[in-house]
Amino acid sequence: MTFDDGPSEWTPLILDLFKAHGARATFFVLGASTDGREDIVRRAAAEGHEIGNHTFSHPDPEQLADDVLRDELERAGSLLESLVGRRPMHFRPPYAATNYRVADVARSAGLERTVLRSIDPADWNETEASTIAAHVLEQARPGAIVCLHDGNLPRERPSRQPTVDALSQMVPELRARGYRLVTVSELLAWNRT
Repeated sequence: MTFDDGPSEWTPLILDLFKAHGARATFFVLGASTDGREDIVRRAAAEGHEIGNHTFSHPDPEQLADDVLRDELERAGSLLESLVGRRPMHFRPPYAATNYRVADVARSAGLERTVLRSIDPADWNETEASTIAAHVLEQARPGAIVCLHDGNLPRERPSRQPTVDALSQMVPELRARGYRLVTVSELLAWNRT
């Protein structure tokens, strides 16, 4: 499981749920969302979740000049390092907008991988938790990367509560099916063995 656009007031609820089920995730943090929520980012890292880079202000990376994109990534990376003691290794481009140039700029900013997703229930635009949960549970496969959102942008629905409610259905069901919910780094390490 991965989460974009946070942290937000919904992130602690997600952390509580994951802790109760012995699960971990990767949170692709938006630098601008951390103001006043620094302790949430620290808590996520302390509980074994991975912190990834989602840029500072959520621009479309394909529309940015290399130096502007690098600044977005470095600004977010430095901020996250100051909060958790290490720079993120992975980058999730906003809008999943990427190409070789974007990935090359991310690498030049010190990010090892650009991470997309294999399951996208579009939770950022969905009000029904059962719809989000059904989408993920129907498509769940070993090695899948699920893209969810723990924060929101001004143009999006004002609440991530449907995502939280969907997770309360998905996480126990996925665990019952024998899935381990791990970070992107853990998944990549497992796939190398």
